[in-house]
Amino acid sequence: MTLAGQVALVTGSSRGIGRAVASAFAAKGSSVVVNSRSDRSGGEALVEEIIGRGGRAVYHQADVSVAADVETLFDKIENDLGPVDVLVNNAGRTESMAFADATPEHWENMLGTNLMSTVLCSKRAEVSMHGRAGTIINTSSVRGFDANGREAILAYSAAKAAVNNFTRTLAKQLSPRIRVNAVAPGFVATSYMDRVSEEQKQQWLDLIPLQRFITPDEIASVYIFLAEAAFLTGTIVNADAGFTLGRG
Repeated sequence: MTLAGQVALVTGSSRGIGRAVASAFAAKGSSVVVNSRSDRSGGEALVEEIIGRGGRAVYHQADVSVAADVETLFDKIENDLGPVDVLVNNAGRTESMAFADATPEHWENMLGTNLMSTVLCSKRAEVSMHGRAGTIINTSSVRGFDANGREAILAYSAAKAAVNNFTRTLAKQLSPRIRVNAVAPGFVATSYMDRVSEEQKQQWLDLIPLQRFITPDEIASVYIFLAEAAFLTGTIVNADAGFTLGRG
């Protein structure tokens, strides 16, 4: 599958993994829709960067965990660029909270941002892709796999486990026309790492067989691979430098 000329929506793409993914699709010749809930300046800066490199991109602000915002977002894209060909469900966030302290609102926020955003955008993308081939790529996490959830981010881990199941089940439902896959990143060297202590970084590295963090460009290449690999659906790529293998 060639990505040149395709319309690619990358949610949560003003920074971090999403930013690298959006840039990678633009480099492949896709018309990229950059999206964020609140970081408008970051999103617009990325659009300017892509256009400056000769690519095509637009920015649309929307909270993709809200059904009305999702509908408006897709309507704007279809009016400006045409139907969506590739959807990357990358919007998400984590918040540490002990299970005993976690309120219903905390659970609703974590499930809404990390799971329902994926569900809502996928449902609307299926309409946009009506009668045509398309691909959906979800962002999961190593925390979504059995025994790899982290107690301090229990709600986030549960949401990502649900994304894994949703990915594989939706792939069966939408085949053969629409392929659905996911990337489960491990520890990626985004700006988040700037807020992490050196001690914590070393503790994580001690758990990773390759003893290194993944770069944003490296993780973005996995999304490109899944978008181009016409033979894959229902696949969750565990891109984690070996973290889920454990170190005996």
